Amino acid sequence: MTSSGSAMPFGQIRARIATQIQPASGGGGVTRLELFLDLVFVYAFLNVTNLMAANLHPRGLLQGTLVVLLLWRCWVSCAWLGNVIRLDRGLLPPIMVVLTTAILLIGVAIPEAFTDRPGGLPGPLVFVVGFLLVRLVVLVIVASTQWESGRMRRSLLRAWLPLAGSASLLLLAALLPAHLPGSVDGGHVRLALFLAATVVDYLAVWNIGVGRWQIVSTRHWAERHSLIVLIALGETIISVGTSRGLVGNPPITWSVIGGSLLAIVIASVLWWTYFDIARPAVEQALARTSGVARSLLGRDAYVLLHLPMIGGLILLALGLKRGLSATEVTTAHRWDTFSTVILYSGVELYLLGLFALEWRSIRLAGRSPLLGIVLVPALLPLAIHLPVSGALALLAGATTSLVVADRTVFRQRHRSLHGAITPEETHGTHITPKELFLDLVFVYTFIQVIVLMARQPSVVGVIHGLTVLALLWWVWCHYAWLGSAVRSESGPVRLTVLVIVALTLVLGIAIPQAFSHVSGGLPGPLIVVTCYLLLRILHFGSFWLVAQRNPALRRKVLRAAVPAAAAMVLLLYSVLAFPPADEPASISPVGTALWVAAALVELGGGYLVGRSNWQIRSVEHWTERYALIILIAFGEVVISTGLAVAGQPISGPVGIAITLSVVVLSTLWWVYFGVDAVLGQQAVQNQTGVAQWAMARDAYTYLHLPMVVGLVSLAYGLRTTLALVADRPDAGSMPLGHFTLFGGVVVYLLADQLFWWRTQRQARWLRVGGILLVVALTPATRPLPALWALGLLAAVSLGLVVIDSIRSTELRRALQEPSSQMP
Repeated sequence: MTSSGSAMPFGQIRARIATQIQPASGGGGVTRLELFLDLVFVYAFLNVTNLMAANLHPRGLLQGTLVVLLLWRCWVSCAWLGNVIRLDRGLLPPIMVVLTTAILLIGVAIPEAFTDRPGGLPGPLVFVVGFLLVRLVVLVIVASTQWESGRMRRSLLRAWLPLAGSASLLLLAALLPAHLPGSVDGGHVRLALFLAATVVDYLAVWNIGVGRWQIVSTRHWAERHSLIVLIALGETIISVGTSRGLVGNPPITWSVIGGSLLAIVIASVLWWTYFDIARPAVEQALARTSGVARSLLGRDAYVLLHLPMIGGLILLALGLKRGLSATEVTTAHRWDTFSTVILYSGVELYLLGLFALEWRSIRLAGRSPLLGIVLVPALLPLAIHLPVSGALALLAGATTSLVVADRTVFRQRHRSLHGAITPEETHGTHITPKELFLDLVFVYTFIQVIVLMARQPSVVGVIHGLTVLALLWWVWCHYAWLGSAVRSESGPVRLTVLVIVALTLVLGIAIPQAFSHVSGGLPGPLIVVTCYLLLRILHFGSFWLVAQRNPALRRKVLRAAVPAAAAMVLLLYSVLAFPPADEPASISPVGTALWVAAALVELGGGYLVGRSNWQIRSVEHWTERYALIILIAFGEVVISTGLAVAGQPISGPVGIAITLSVVVLSTLWWVYFGVDAVLGQQAVQNQTGVAQWAMARDAYTYLHLPMVVGLVSLAYGLRTTLALVADRPDAGSMPLGHFTLFGGVVVYLLADQLFWWRTQRQARWLRVGGILLVVALTPATRPLPALWALGLLAAVSLGLVVIDSIRSTELRRALQEPSSQMP
């Protein structure tokens, strides 16, 4: 027995840690914390595309492939950890902050993973250390909880040995080339060591995965992998939008719009092919197995066979990024045979992975994916002789033929497969893949709002950005309501969603020019207003069809159309009567006032139409949808944080700034998702009738908007702050960046406090004190260097959450287990 002053034995330390870790439940789904972590991978995937785009040759593609393989190992480790342990309980949330920071640093270091930039920290070493940190943390957590099991202990030991081998090779790859003689190509040595380390790591997957890794929840395992496919599709959409950079200066032409629409068709069909049959069928096949058979199927179908699908989507994103940057006559030289091969190879690899997935899990063959596997390479010899628009159109036609084939040639088989999966797939109130797919487009539109404000770094620019954000929010809210009312996965419904996605993408492309004119391009303000008008018409048309047998509901639709029509008139009058002059001049003050008035009329219309118009069918679906859009906004902040230091050496101050940014984001995430989101949902469920609808409207449609406004403002502030820390020449206005940084936190916390008051009818004076403290620090920290100001903000926000968490312990203990999981 040890004395009170002696060190605690390792066994006791491990036992205490284990008591703070809660095992996952067998029927649990993906937690919001895991989805937040997945959104960080969006930025990492984006940088893989950028890495290959900057090195568009076979060696560059091999480098990108190795990075994808290593990123996938990081992601699979986190996915498996979430399958056996609740990541949002006990000690795990702060550990997940560490993992989030490591993954974000990995993403930042990807462009330097093989070639270090002069100045700053060695990029290859940062990448390797971040990768190893994620892998080590996961293994340590699992070892601390399952060491008592002899079988798991042997499996863990078998996992440590190959990790030690791959870690040694990766560290050699990061450090050795700098010490080689000049006659030796250090780049080739580094590439060879990376390749060897990757081979060792994946041999371990094949060996250790044979029946030794328990899948606790088949629902979680399947849902987590389907979400990462959606994340990769979202990265593809963002690559389409960012193909010409994130400055908003290139003119918008018909060829750009046409190419973007063709790209959306391709990405949407690939989304359709997976979520239509494969995703639910494979999940059901996994649920029907048990023991070693389940482990084998979980490894093969998900860990191994989802990998080529992710790789194919990243190649597709690279090809689309390359193609859409070459749609103009002056840039057509960027499109070559190799680019065409990459574009078509991405689709081919995705379809091969999908075919293998269906065959391995349900022995399904002979339908549309097999047709695509034959058709896409057959069209490649023709595509390499076409310009980019022709190659995109040909590929869009080939992929669209897959959907047509399922509705014609393979109709009987398709119907029988749907008959087997539909009863399980469409029941309940879960967020459907089509809704998540639509939400991911908003990541791009939110990013474009930041670009809009960065193009005009002034108070007027911020007003412009927030006005567009309010209009985007209003569109999203109504489609969220429509998704709650129409619980259908039919072809027409999915086709409508794809049209909405296409219009939203085009609107997003034009957002940076919503208040300016770029010579030689189409009028940005008119594009934004036209797309917004079409989205609203489509929205009301869908409502009208839903209400075709309900006269009372049709009257409500007509009432809601009145303020919408008034807002449309104001917007059209603004862009037609007050067109902006050539760049950089912006729209007139009267035009700006008309935009603001239109946004206010739209938002005010929610109260003019009455509370009964906000009737909701499922409280769970409604609240989860709004929780997800908050997560989407957090993802946009993460991407903006990474983009702020893109192209710059990773210095020590940059690494510290990224870490502090993650701390701020994590604390704000916990403020809402720790307790408030769950109790808010319970408060709405406890209401009935008109009172329930009014609370749903006020607490979610209206009070979640300032939360998003706060996060977008925070994104702009972090972008400016990190750009200053990285000494970027385009850092922007420091005073505006400083005030949006602190102001974004204040607006977010204030909105969350109002949300709490509306749902709980209580005031939390400690939270109010924290808000006042941040307000007081805003002018006080203005003279400080950007890094010091960010550090103080991180310290205050972290302290506020720690104190608030202690006070809220009883509330969190009262929450039921399933409440914090996605439906």
